[in-house]
Amino acid sequence: MSDARSLLRAALRHRNRGQSLVLVALILPFLIAFVLTCIEIGERFWEKAAIEDALQQATRSSVQNFRYSAFAENSQSLDDTRVKDVAERTFIINLTGLRGMVQTPAAVASQVTWTVLPNGGTCTFPNGHPSVSATTPMVCATLKPRMTGLLGWGEWTPQIDAASTLDAVP
Repeated sequence: MSDARSLLRAALRHRNRGQSLVLVALILPFLIAFVLTCIEIGERFWEKAAIEDALQQATRSSVQNFRYSAFAENSQSLDDTRVKDVAERTFIINLTGLRGMVQTPAAVASQVTWTVLPNGGTCTFPNGHPSVSATTPMVCATLKPRMTGLLGWGEWTPQIDAASTLDAVP
């Protein structure tokens, strides 16, 4: 009986070279898939943030096109004819060189819904995104660009909203 136990212990302690390769071969595909998924998710967050920043900067630049005559009278009002043009041109410039967009910067900029509120008001955004209110002139924008990640795992369309207001005159 003791001989059987000693043989069993010897068999369990005996190791052959390469036994861990089987375990590595089983784990490696899952590890690679996990790492690539993390890279793709990180890239998508970065791409969305970059376009969101470009849109926010475009609304901020465009809201600065107030009427100087109204400003001289200690009131603020937007020059409606220039606001959308400045916003779109600024947005196109800001998009140039960003990766992840399926379309050209000009095509993406043409899809933006611009809302100009010369006397302030409330910007409402689609899909339940929170609205923004102001008592001073405000420019709002919303966009759903077609994008692709770094690894090309399909297209996605995040909703990107931005709003900027002219600071109140003290």
